[in-house]
Amino acid sequence: MIGALAGITALGVQCAHADPLPPRTAMCPTCVPEVETPDPSQPYVELVSDFSQMLPTFTDGARRFVLGQVGERYRVKIVNPTAARVEAVVSVDGLDAIDGRPGDLSKRGYIVPAYGETLVDGWRTSLSTVAAFRFSSVAASYAGRKGRDRNVGVIGIAFFQERPPPVVRRPSPAPWHRMQDDDDSAPSSSLGAAAPVPAAGAGTGLRRAAPMPAPKAQGPSRAAERPGLGTQFGEADDSRVVETTFVRATTTPAWGSELRYDDRAGLLARSIPVDLPRDPRAAENEARDQAQPFPGTRFAQPPP
Repeated sequence: MIGALAGITALGVQCAHADPLPPRTAMCPTCVPEVETPDPSQPYVELVSDFSQMLPTFTDGARRFVLGQVGERYRVKIVNPTAARVEAVVSVDGLDAIDGRPGDLSKRGYIVPAYGETLVDGWRTSLSTVAAFRFSSVAASYAGRKGRDRNVGVIGIAFFQERPPPVVRRPSPAPWHRMQDDDDSAPSSSLGAAAPVPAAGAGTGLRRAAPMPAPKAQGPSRAAERPGLGTQFGEADDSRVVETTFVRATTTPAWGSELRYDDRAGLLARSIPVDLPRDPRAAENEARDQAQPFPGTRFAQPPP
């Protein structure tokens, strides 16, 4: 999948820190083992397998959780259903997916075309290669080996809209009678065409993603003691991208999308019933929930 790296603007907010879970009853009535339907009007993220199949995803009524297993490869699928391209800043386990350093919204991201999608295959090591995303133990994860396992288990995407091109205003032509009265001298400079206003940040150069060395431990970490899954700095794989310019419309994201992941034991510990089969009436209940009392027909129509 060919993506495109974008320019950045300065921000100071991080997107990958965990929030406290909402309270649940002992029976967890809000935990439903079904795939949450993303808002079709906003960009969103999914985790998919090597065969582009969506990984098992559950919801506790407030968040989405992905079920993974050690050694399994995954890709981050970013979908843009809007009519304009967007920039997606990707954070995995609290680390930026492009430079491997702590996630920050000031970093550049991937450009997702209008009505399109992009697959992020792994930790970017150059403009043509990545280190594959693979589920692993926390100790073997990229964040754990760097001594930064605090945010293991969460994938966040911040979406930025693009600033529209500047509007060039041209002066109205002089009235016909004035043109008759004037001589052939050059028009006043005050009537000259207005020059386009340069977009903020458009002239800044883009940093190239340099090949990354093998991850090394950075200070003490309790990663070896933590259960559950992390994301490994996997094998090298081809994944070509190009650099392009992108000027953000605002300094804050227009949308955000988040996924949390863990193994079976971790999801069961959250009272998420990953082993329960989907109720055959679930689809019918969803259809009934979306039923409209006034669909817009003016008069009764005979049945087919």
